[in-house]
Amino acid sequence: MSLMISLRNKSRLFALVLLCALTSITSHAEDEAAATAAYIELKPNFVVNHLGSDGQLKYIKTSISIRTDTNSKDLIEANMPLVRDAIVMFLSSRTTEQVTGAIAREKTREEAAIAVNDALQEETNLSPVKDILFASFVTQ
Repeated sequence: MSLMISLRNKSRLFALVLLCALTSITSHAEDEAAATAAYIELKPNFVVNHLGSDGQLKYIKTSISIRTDTNSKDLIEANMPLVRDAIVMFLSSRTTEQVTGAIAREKTREEAAIAVNDALQEETNLSPVKDILFASFVTQ
């Protein structure tokens, strides 16, 4: 009889430990879900000029979205004038070589995220931008 009671207690203990583990996993999943990706499409599109290598003004027209997390979306939207200014100033400073070709555009995309985060860091003490995404990117 005491062997049966011992097995029942072990079974209950095992069930309790399993329940605690599942609760912990669910809680962790909820934390991750709260920080899921969010996308902010910046409208209107950007049209900026930059100085070409031949000394003439060139143009960039681009459609941009920002990837962040759901917790930071409101912060970015509340600071949209600052975000747009950082992007305009950054793109205007690019050279023709820095915006021509896939590799150069990828580097431009990465550095644009840094420029926006730098501006937001100065204003809000946060760097919420995970990525800058170009839906279109035309130079002339």
